[in-house]
Formats: sequence, C-alpha cells, structure tokens
Amino acid sequence: MRYGKTTVIICRDEFELGSKAAADVAGKIRELLARQDEIRIAFAAGESQMTYLDALAKEKNIDWQKITCFNVDDFYDTRVPDKFTCGYQTRKQLYDKVRPKRVHLVRYNAPDPDEEAGRFEKIIREEGSLDILCQGIGTSGHLALNEPFDTDFEDKDLVKVVNLAEQSKRQLEKDPNFKALGYIPSKGITMTIPCLMSAKNIFTIVPLGLKRQIMERLFALKKPTADLPASILLKFPGILYVDSNSCPANIVSRK
Repeated sequence: MRYGKTTVIICRDEFELGSKAAADVAGKIRELLARQDEIRIAFAAGESQMTYLDALAKEKNIDWQKITCFNVDDFYDTRVPDKFTCGYQTRKQLYDKVRPKRVHLVRYNAPDPDEEAGRFEKIIREEGSLDILCQGIGTSGHLALNEPFDTDFEDKDLVKVVNLAEQSKRQLEKDPNFKALGYIPSKGITMTIPCLMSAKNIFTIVPLGLKRQIMERLFALKKPTADLPASILLKFPGILYVDSNSCPANIVSRK
C-alpha cells in the first residue's frame, strides 16, 4: 500500500521488519557506494530501532570506512549518564560493531544546548547532504524529536533545541534503553524536519503495538499537518515499515 508518496511495507513482527529494513538499507548502501566515494547516513535510537540496528550490523559486504554516520537527535541534560542516551544505543548496537569512517553524535551534556545545536548543524552543513535517513515515529507523532506543538515544516535551521512532549516522555520512560534512568529529560536536540526530509533515501521503521494508535491517526490523514509531524511523509518518496502489531487493525485484516 501507499501513504501519499511513501510506500508502506507490512511485516509479520519486529524481527521480520528489522531484517527486511536492514536488507533494503544495505542494498541501497551498496548501490550508492558503487558510484560514490562515500555516503552519509542518519540513524535514530529507541526500542523501535533495536531489531533493525542489530540486523544492519550483520549485513555483509558494506564498506563502512566510506560511510559517515549521524544520530538524528538525543536528549539534552547534563545529569544523564552516557548509557541512557540515544548515542550510546547506536554506538553499542551499530557503530562499535561496524566502525564507520566518522560518527557524529549530539553532545547531550554540552554546557549550552543552543551552542551544541549550532555545532551539530555546522557539522551537517560541512559534511554535505544526507544520502540515507533511517528514522522512527514516536507515539506523539514526532519524527526525531520534532514534536506536534513545536514543528515547522519550513524551518530554516537544520538542528534545534526542543521541549519533549509529555506523550514522548511517557513512551521513553518504558523504553528498555532508557527506563532504568527513572526519568526522561525535558529537553532534546534534534535535526529539524527540513534536515531529515532532505535525505535522498528515506526509510521509516515503526514496529510494535505501542505505535498502533499513532499509526491509525497517521493513516487517516490526507495532507501533512504539523499537529502530527510524521504526516510529512505524505509528500516524500520513501519506505515506511510497519508490522502486524503497529499497523492499524483494519489494514492488517485486509492483508
């Protein structure tokens, strides 16, 4: 099926989804590296990305020394131990295993969040446009940490400091990567929607039953609205992966 310009692929469960998305992304990486000296990829963290990151780390015949990696976002809080950050998850599940040419992470504990957003944006501009984006959709409808109450589809900045929605914090408090912290920071630093959607190839990875409610809202929309930031996918070619748990029941029943 399709969601605007985005192709939707329905998988059996999060493991099939992770393997399918990893195989597709790996194929695109190999295709691009056959004609480019290097490429740039942005990755997300969180529970929904776990099976995908594990599967991608096992893909063969990828020259990671020609790949520069970014994280799309992270929390901002100088008190947070490193092991409860988005950067830690992607390092442990992917970067430490495949050893890319370069890895750029948000400094979650930088002295000043606005200066950190500026630093990260400068790196993105210097490195050049994203070839591949791998992202999820939050239960608030966010892409990266672009929240419903604070998203500009025409944002001139590539990176900004944001306040996390209460729904996002509730989701993340249950996430196995972060729940032992006991709280979720109120702020984050994120790539903006124009930065994310500038990627030449967009892969959106959304398994698990906790995402079904937001996917029902998303699929009901016919045009993008900043009230549900993920609806911008209507306007951009890409692939959206869901599983039988995250996909709305009326769609799964027709499959």
